[in-house]
Amino acid sequence: MSVPLAPLIAPSPRSPVALQAVGITKLYGPTVALWRADLAARSGELIALHGPNASGKSTFLRIIAGLSAPSAGQVVWTRAAGAPAPRIAYVGHAGHLYAALSPLENVALTARLARRPLTEGLELLARLGVAEVSATPCGELSAGARRRVALARALVADPDVVLFDEPFASLDAAAAEATAAVLTELRRSGRLVLYTSHDEARTRRLATRHVQLAGGRVISDRPLEPAGAARVAGV
Repeated sequence: MSVPLAPLIAPSPRSPVALQAVGITKLYGPTVALWRADLAARSGELIALHGPNASGKSTFLRIIAGLSAPSAGQVVWTRAAGAPAPRIAYVGHAGHLYAALSPLENVALTARLARRPLTEGLELLARLGVAEVSATPCGELSAGARRRVALARALVADPDVVLFDEPFASLDAAAAEATAAVLTELRRSGRLVLYTSHDEARTRRLATRHVQLAGGRVISDRPLEPAGAARVAGV
């Protein structure tokens, strides 16, 4: 029997968000990490960025998140007139959890700062399969468990956009399926979700678009039609 979805992920009225990344270039001295990469996206999409190691996909995601400045190009977020700036959640490899605090304490802190109900965080921890370790210090958890706690903490702030670097890394099959289900519900509820991954088989079942990078360049961008996909009108 499936676990009921967290209220946080339920469909709710929100102004759609559009992303336009144009000519994104990132140089580290003589090393070209990204070269003139373009991406347009909008609410209701679940986009997978694929590529081998050092292809530029994680760098691209960090620039889109505003955590790294491009050497050239620009990232523009737009919404309907009068709508607030989009809330963007980024979950990276490190997770940046407070190691001495438990998953519950990490999520509770973010819920308080975001003025969100803690009940939603509790539901997310259960949904992602980490409720049983919710009182254990995060520094004692496995890498896969920390990754799921980091996602729960990001989502409790009710973001409009979720950026996730390798969401299925270090997860067993059950945890990966739980994470995929949450990402699908985020897309169905009108969020924009972008993630990096090496798992092309899962992407074919999950994502609405597949963006391939190689050598710091976007070499293909093609739509996919996962089961039950439902587009949300963008701006």
